[in-house]
Formats: sequence, C-alpha cells, structure tokens
Amino acid sequence: LAEQFDDLTIKKMMKVLAHKAASHPRLYFKEIMDEFEKTLLQAFLEKYDYNKIKLSARVKLHRNTIANKMEKLKIKEKKRKSS
Repeated sequence: LAEQFDDLTIKKMMKVLAHKAASHPRLYFKEIMDEFEKTLLQAFLEKYDYNKIKLSARVKLHRNTIANKMEKLKIKEKKRKSS
C-alpha cells in the first residue's frame, strides 16, 4: 500500500490525505492545517540541515518567517552538521 501511495502525484497524495482527515470525527480544519504545515516545514528543515537561509531560498519564504513559523508550531532548532 505504501508503494502505491509513493507512485501517486503530490496532488493525488494530498487528495487522499485530505479525504482521510476530513472524515476524522474529531479533527478541525485549523488542527489539520497546522499539523500539515509543521510536518512539511520539519521535512524541509531536515532536508536543508536546519539551514534557514538555504531553505528560505528554496521555498521563497523569508528566513524570519521560517523562524516565526518554527516558534508558532513549536519546532525546536537542531544543531547543524558541520561541513
């Protein structure tokens, strides 16, 4: 099943997840959106080794916006790997 999901386009994956979330009896729109934003931001931060400047250039968000989102979503800074 996971392999089938991986073969879907991002748009189709989002549709599957949206329908799953919408059918949950105790989840609300804001909670779903916050959780998605947190998960997505964490994935990007890990990909760019928590380098907000590189991430900022990639996703077209100011590094201060990224820092503010991290604070709002309670994402802790990680020590970056040394080069």
